[in-house]
Amino acid sequence: MNSQKKKLTRSRDFDSDLTIGPDATIGDKVKAIRLSKRMTLTGLSRACGLSERALRYIENNERQPSVDAIKKISAALEVGTDFFIEDDIFQQEVQKEEVLQHAKELYGTHGMAQAHRLYESARGLYAGGKLNEAEREEFRDLMMELFFETKEEAKKYTPKKYRKSDSNE
Repeated sequence: MNSQKKKLTRSRDFDSDLTIGPDATIGDKVKAIRLSKRMTLTGLSRACGLSERALRYIENNERQPSVDAIKKISAALEVGTDFFIEDDIFQQEVQKEEVLQHAKELYGTHGMAQAHRLYESARGLYAGGKLNEAEREEFRDLMMELFFETKEEAKKYTPKKYRKSDSNE
């Protein structure tokens, strides 16, 4: 009997009329498209390769999906990534994730966390300022370039026993 109730609940969800307003979050959009395609959370999970729990967090707006997750969800729901996030913002996030991944490859998770904090701090420095997007990008790139140069310079002062050998990199 419980399984019948669950099925009824799911079918009611499919029949619900969800409208996506201008203030809809990524999670709202994922849920609306999933339901409009009469897809269960399990079905979406299988189609995109993300766990049901991760999708539930996204749909409930408890977590922001990564660029990779947006790509997977978009493909599974057969919509463009620009449906969830504006293309220029999406490209900025792709670039940010590439920089953070590079920092992780060179300096591990601690280095990646440092790069993330710097990236976010740079964004905060010009919030509400008069820089246009190109100037902001240039500033961010300069900050990240300085970060990598500083990390390389700091390697000189790292004791040899803690350095990774060049043959392992």
